[in-house]
Amino acid sequence: MTNDLVFVRHATCERMDEMLLGRTIDAPLAAIGVREAEAMACVLAPTSETLLVVSPRRRAQQTAAAIAARSQCELVTACDIDELDFGHWSGQTFDELARDPAWRRWNEQRDSAATPAGERIRDVQARVLRHLHRLSEAFPGRPMILVTHAEVIRAALLYWLQAPIGAYQRLAISPASISRVHLSEWGPRIDAINQRASL
Repeated sequence: MTNDLVFVRHATCERMDEMLLGRTIDAPLAAIGVREAEAMACVLAPTSETLLVVSPRRRAQQTAAAIAARSQCELVTACDIDELDFGHWSGQTFDELARDPAWRRWNEQRDSAATPAGERIRDVQARVLRHLHRLSEAFPGRPMILVTHAEVIRAALLYWLQAPIGAYQRLAISPASISRVHLSEWGPRIDAINQRASL
C-alpha cells in the first residue's frame, strides 16, 4: 500500500502571536490567513480523488474549506489530528505562560513533560500514526491532505525521521506551510518540510 500525504498547518489566524489558542480559543483566520489559504489551494491543486482530513478547530476548517473549494474532494473531520490538549494553558498569553515553571519545563523537557491536561507528545504521535494507519488501510493509494497543527505535524515527522522528541525545535512548521510524505511498503520518504506558498 502506498499513500502520498500532504501535511498542511492551518493558515495564520487571529491572536495566534499573542496567546496559546489550543482547543479553547477557536479563533478564525486573519485576513492574511485567508490569502495564505487561497495560495495553498493553488499550489496543492487537489483533485476529486483527494481525501481532505481536517482538525475540528475553526482555523483548520477554514483553511481546508479554501483548499476544498478548488475541487470536489471529500472532506472529513478527524479528532485524532486535533490540536494538543493544553488544558488551562489555552487562552493564556505567552507573557503569562513564560512565568509558569510548568510551561518552561514543557519547552525544555518535551520528551518527558506533559500539558496540564496530561497529554504528552508521545501520546500525540500515537494518535496521529494510528489514524494514518487506519486511513491508509481504508484508502490505499489515495492522495491525502491533512490540515492540522504544528505540534501534530512535528510529532509525525520526528517519528519518521527517527529523531528524538527533544529535537522538536529543529523542525520549523510555519503557519500555512506544506510538508510532503510518501508512505510505501518500504517505509516513509519525506519529500518536503515547511514549504510556503507565495502570496
